[in-house]
Amino acid sequence: MDKNEFMLSRVESWKQSGLSQQAYCDQAGIKLGTFSYWIRKSKNEEAQSGGFIALKKPVFALENKYEIVYPNGVVLRLDTDNLSELSALVNLY
Repeated sequence: MDKNEFMLSRVESWKQSGLSQQAYCDQAGIKLGTFSYWIRKSKNEEAQSGGFIALKKPVFALENKYEIVYPNGVVLRLDTDNLSELSALVNLY
């Protein structure tokens, strides 16, 4: 694993930890300024990848329930049969 992959994996670990940047850096032994750089870098890479949003609907579902998972981890659950409403929410990101 190269440094880029290592630090980006640390950013993902921090996102899931629920800790502040400072607290995570203190535990991991990383300088806050260095870590902030890698957080910005991960956001730039995410934006360059197109920022795809996963849209899930079970094949067997009879209901019009959708789940939108934004790249930052926010999950939006929607019960609608109005696809224009769904499209508007997907395009918010």
